[in-house]
Order: sequence, then C-alpha cells, then structure tokens
Amino acid sequence: MRYHALIVGAGPAGTTAARYIAQQGLAALVIEQQRIPRVKPCGGALTHRALDLLPKGAESQFQEHPHQWTFQGTGQPPVTLSRDQAYCHIVERQYFDQSLSEAAERAGATVHDGESVQKIGTQDQGVEIVTTEARYHADYLIGADGAYGPTARLMHIPRPRHGAALETEVVPPHSIWERYAGRVEVHIGPYSWGYAWVIPRNGILNIGVGSFRSNTFPLKQAFYQFVEQILGHRNVTALAHPLPYRLSFARPSQGRVLLAGDAAGLMDAFSAEGIYSALRSGAMAGNAVVKAVTKNVPLNDYDHQIYQEFWPSLKSAIKMGLLFYPLPGFWSKFFVKNQSLLSDYLDVAMGDLPYHVLQQHTEKALLTRRPAALSWRR
Repeated sequence: MRYHALIVGAGPAGTTAARYIAQQGLAALVIEQQRIPRVKPCGGALTHRALDLLPKGAESQFQEHPHQWTFQGTGQPPVTLSRDQAYCHIVERQYFDQSLSEAAERAGATVHDGESVQKIGTQDQGVEIVTTEARYHADYLIGADGAYGPTARLMHIPRPRHGAALETEVVPPHSIWERYAGRVEVHIGPYSWGYAWVIPRNGILNIGVGSFRSNTFPLKQAFYQFVEQILGHRNVTALAHPLPYRLSFARPSQGRVLLAGDAAGLMDAFSAEGIYSALRSGAMAGNAVVKAVTKNVPLNDYDHQIYQEFWPSLKSAIKMGLLFYPLPGFWSKFFVKNQSLLSDYLDVAMGDLPYHVLQQHTEKALLTRRPAALSWRR
C-alpha cells in the first residue's frame, strides 16, 4: 500500500499530524520505535492555548489543575501567585500520548509501534522508509521523532542545539504532597542556564532540574541535591531527556520531508515548554500535507507558516534567556521587587500575552530602575 504520508514518531506532533491528515480522508501511517504506551520523561504541563488542538475527550487525561505558581529565587523569600483559573493542566505523558495515538486511529490513521526506522530515501515522486519490519512508500514524510530521532539525521537537516534535564516521579508522604497540591514550584539560582521544578499530579510529584547548557553544568549533582531538598533523601530513579532548541531559524522542510515538534527545534528556549509547539506544528504539518496532496501547494509554504507563527515568540524567548540565565541572583531580587513580571510570565504561559510584551515590560522595568539594576556590577 502507498500512503499519502508517513509520520515517524507517535508523540503529540506526530499523532496530531496523522489525525489531521486522516480526517481529510487521506492515508497516514505513524511509525513509533517504542511500544505504546511508552515512558516519556516530562513535567506534562498543558497550557490553555493547547486545548483547542486536542481531540475530543482528551480532557479525561488531565490529572491536576494548578491554580498557584511559586517562584523561588536565590537568597529571596518565595513568591506565590494565585489565579482564579487554573493556569495549566497536568497530564501523565505516556497515557496522554497513548490517547492521542488512539484518536489518530479513530480518525482513520494507521499506527505501528515497536518499529525502528533504518533508512529514509526520497525520489521525485515520493519517499521510502525501511524499518525493522517492512518497507513503506508515501507521497510525503513528517519527522516528528524528537530531538534525537533519525529523520533529521538521515536527511542531513540541521539539528537543534541540545540542553538536558533529569527528573523523577515519586509518591511522597502526605505531609509533603499537601505542600504542593495545586501548585507548581520553580527554583532558579544554582542551576546554570536552567531551573528546577516541582509539579504535582494525582498524588505524584514530578521533580526535576534542566539546563540549556548542560555540558558545562554538573546536572546530576544538582538534581540529587534538589531532590534531597524537597524529599529529604536521594533514593529516586532519575530519567533523562534532551531540551532541543534553536538560536536561529532553520527551515523545517526539505523536498518531501517536514519536521515538527522537537525534531524541528521548536522548544521555548526560556521556559523549555514544548507540548504546545508539538501539537500546533503537528497540526500545521498535517495541513501542509493535505494541501500538497489535494491542491498541489508546495511544502515550502509550511516553512513560511512556521516562521510567521513561532519565530517571533521564539526570538523573544531567546532574548529573555540570554538576559536572565547569566545572572540568576540579580534577577531573583529583581523579580521579587517587580512581581508584575512574574504575573506577565504566567500570562505568557497561559497564551494570554505575547512573549515580546514580557520582554518589553522587563526591559522597561530595567530602565526605570537603572541605578539599582546596575548595582550588581559594583
């Protein structure tokens, strides 16, 4: 059988692309290396702007709805912001991803799990994938196989930069759970070019440390120290995952191949949020294939759409990261004194405020407090 699209990767980007393609009556095959459901290290926070991209019934996967967010800076008292509306929704990624895969199948897509891609080839009229199980042909290929997936590598498409994160999930004593129920906590300071977090989910705490420049930072040591700070011990199992991001725009298509989600390097380089960009770029990639098949619209239109929708925000995130992460001690004090910026950040996360507005407000606050802002140099 020849498919209209082959999709490598059954995460949010790949399954969303497959669902959009299948809903238009086209043939889509998803190839996933691991068996579904597969373990996926991730805090699992979905912001409001992602909700419209989910299939019907996906809300059943929501396990926590935090209304509070705590910022813990270096040498500063913690600041907790509360909202009447939950600012995010927490899912368990392995079952959330499974539900997206099942939704793609209900729409008419085919999903093969436990198959590894061995070879990718392109011709003028289509693409070919050789896996550990079979050989497949299609008109187009969507690489949604994450930061380390084979599609970009085999097609010689420039790969994103990689940070890294370590995290664990534990069932804490009730006294500790009560401290975090309904509240996400973020710590900055001793975590070079990154931060630590505690995210609650249905009696479980997701505890982690991430850094966008993990090759120059003792990530493992910092992770176990943070775990001990939260739990009082280090007896946990650590899971690692990459943080893929770009500092400059790279075309996410080449010939008949599209990249989406982490494979395209669309992670936010300030907050490390990536589920929304996976869902949205997956939908855009699926629509691009539909238009290419039914209306002969060239795939480079997808490049333009990704640039227009994502890059303004990603550029502001990069600038915020370059501003913030080199001086966490200074920014701890500054944000505690300017708590409206923390509120702005929550609005960005919820999709209620553009990223560049947070950047503008931060720069304005710096200028209005210039003598104090420059005192860190003395």
